[in-house]
Amino acid sequence: MLYEKRRLVPTLLLAFVLPAAAYAQNTSFTTMSAGNFTAFVAPDSIAAGFGTNIATSTTAASSLPLGTTLGGATVSITDSKGAKTNAPLYMVSSGQINYLIPSTVAVGKATVSVTSGSTTYTGPLEVSEVSPSIFAANMNGNGVAAAQVLSVNAAGQVAMNNAYQVGVLSYTPNPFSLSPSTTSVYLILYGTGIRHHSANPVKATINGVQVPVLYAGAQSTLPGLDQINLGPLPQSLAGTGKSALNIVVTVDGIPANTTTVGIQ
Repeated sequence: MLYEKRRLVPTLLLAFVLPAAAYAQNTSFTTMSAGNFTAFVAPDSIAAGFGTNIATSTTAASSLPLGTTLGGATVSITDSKGAKTNAPLYMVSSGQINYLIPSTVAVGKATVSVTSGSTTYTGPLEVSEVSPSIFAANMNGNGVAAAQVLSVNAAGQVAMNNAYQVGVLSYTPNPFSLSPSTTSVYLILYGTGIRHHSANPVKATINGVQVPVLYAGAQSTLPGLDQINLGPLPQSLAGTGKSALNIVVTVDGIPANTTTVGIQ
């Protein structure tokens, strides 16, 4: 079970729209990783693209597999080798499109084009083998991780809880216990841009303490979504009593964005 690519995915990861911002003007289109909003993306990863009036309505994909046309918009990528591929779409809105970087897109500098009605929007795309990012519950790349806590007691009973809770204006940590010591506790993170890592191990720390990485790769339910299973969490983290312990994940020497978790 602990190696399972779990199907219980926080619903907030299915589609998200950031507040309107001036990421692009006119017919330009700016793409970032949907997890940490840096410029690099990876094949089989989820991207967020920003523009102005790029769709007439907000529409989310309602089924799988994802289609390549949504709300009258299509996204195509011309990669560093000149190959052109249409991208599957998660969500489109006037200012944002969430889409999947196809697995066949070559590493290097690429160009992305959005066709909506009679208008074409274009922008650069930086594709690398890995571009690790961890989803935060606030969907801005910062703060508490959109993670789940799996506990297995000495009798083999399993409990699953979210590592975050809904606050007044945002998501906040939902601190969990590592007691008793006979209970094994695991942290399940969700991210993107991770699955194509090399044979070098994926590393993770919580509050500076090295944590075992049981699995780091594709999550089986949603295209482009990756999963990292950490644990059992060391007892040295018990009694920390902090609601914002830093989680640092490194993939092929590249650090993902830092998220947090609370441990009692």
